[in-house]
Amino acid sequence: MRIRVIQSPIVSDVDGIRLDVFRPGIRYEMGNGLGALFLAEGWGLPVASDEPAMISPVSECADAEHTPADMFRDVSPSVRRRFPYARR
Repeated sequence: MRIRVIQSPIVSDVDGIRLDVFRPGIRYEMGNGLGALFLAEGWGLPVASDEPAMISPVSECADAEHTPADMFRDVSPSVRRRFPYARR
């Protein structure tokens, strides 16, 4: 989804995604969830898909505390019995 940021977000991050890297006046290519947030909050407007846009690397937007390497799914005891190598 292409969004032109019209206002800086009032929060610095949401769910581990940094929002303070997005600058007003710049067009960004972003995922549907993030794009919907920008539209719903009035921080951005949709842009025609043929206009150029910046693609923000995840490394710039990711919060250092919530990196994918730090996240894992806790598995139930029944799964642990069947798959003893599962992370605990």
